[in-house]
Amino acid sequence: PPSLNLSSSHERSPRTARGKTMLSIFFRTTSVIVLLLSVSSFLVVNVTALSANASATTTTSSCADNSHAAKSSLSLLSAGSIEKIAQGGVAIEHNWLPPDLVSALRDDARYLFESGQFQPDGLTNTARSRSEQGFTSNADRQTFRGGADFSSDVGDAAARARFAQRMNELRVELADKLGRPTLATDGPSGRPKHEMTYNCYQPGAKLGRHLDEHHEETKGVKGWTMPTRRSVTWLVYLNDEWREEEGGALRCLPREEDQLSREVQVGSHQGNLQVGWLDKRHPVFLDCFSRPSGGAALYRLVNEGEKSSRSQPTGEASNQGGIIILSSHDFDVPGQPIDFTKFLAEEHRQSFEQISTSRLDPRFANKDNTNGGKVKKTTIAAVGDETHALDIAPTGGTLVLFDSVTLPHRVKEVTGKRQRIAATGWFHEDSQFVLEL
Repeated sequence: PPSLNLSSSHERSPRTARGKTMLSIFFRTTSVIVLLLSVSSFLVVNVTALSANASATTTTSSCADNSHAAKSSLSLLSAGSIEKIAQGGVAIEHNWLPPDLVSALRDDARYLFESGQFQPDGLTNTARSRSEQGFTSNADRQTFRGGADFSSDVGDAAARARFAQRMNELRVELADKLGRPTLATDGPSGRPKHEMTYNCYQPGAKLGRHLDEHHEETKGVKGWTMPTRRSVTWLVYLNDEWREEEGGALRCLPREEDQLSREVQVGSHQGNLQVGWLDKRHPVFLDCFSRPSGGAALYRLVNEGEKSSRSQPTGEASNQGGIIILSSHDFDVPGQPIDFTKFLAEEHRQSFEQISTSRLDPRFANKDNTNGGKVKKTTIAAVGDETHALDIAPTGGTLVLFDSVTLPHRVKEVTGKRQRIAATGWFHEDSQFVLEL
């Protein structure tokens, strides 16, 4: 109808004009509402997206933080194991190695043994020949080294590589938590630094009491030609359902619980290796480098609780910057057999125990220190009994760790009818000085 034809050119009535105005307002209002709704929808969508992105970012960040926290909190060792090693004790981790890897390594070791890849090397006294000590091949420890990290391609190299990776992770953790940073490094130019072996004991085999490492100076000139030294001894047993009556236990001889070194880490101090104990609990170190005289000195560290309360010795045996010099004078370390007691100040001689002696550790003797095939006894004040012994059964999957310098140990005779098998080795620290000949 003409009244609805908004484009008509004929004269409009006031009613028609009002209608046009109302419709115009309606359409403009509708357009504004639509525009506002569109803007609102755009804002809602984008704010929601931004919120979702922020939430996702927060979630990802939270997951990353949680993952990092979980990773940093992971440890290959139980609580207290690090302290045991640092104090001179023995860390024992049962079921440490997965059963499938235990089985694979055991089968590998047996195959390599049957293939003639093992060699006898467990001499109790390295100064004397095997025949002089009554050893036969079956009665000696048999070892497969296979290069650095079991790198030999014979046998099950894949299983050994998997095991080596786990041991490398353990080594890095020990380097950090024991404060021995050079444990974490490898040898230069791919040269082997750390030792990793299989050991096999035939029925009737055993290994005499010994230490795995000695102060470089006690080895003579050759002691200073090696770029590294043993720091932490480790063993992982591979035997299937080993029974106590089969023998072959690892006998460790740690300090008694109340004699463990609580305040001072055992083994070494600033590169100076430990050679004994004072008053049953204080590690005694041998310094061959920092003395103005150019000689050697025996010392121990001053504990926090005694800095102001302990009456200090007089003369040379005095408190010098956190250490107490125990020797009466600086001295040159003699050849083996060595008795450090005679170099101590008089007031310390009765309470000193030397770790390595020709009586307690036949490897710490020379050919001249024998009498009719038996090692001569010395006058060194050291504990010779085994009243405080810790026997560890070679159960498959068990990990054992201890300081290489301070813990005497031996392997008891295998009395069963089958082989005793283990993966064993040593993590090395860098030597404080290397002599180039």
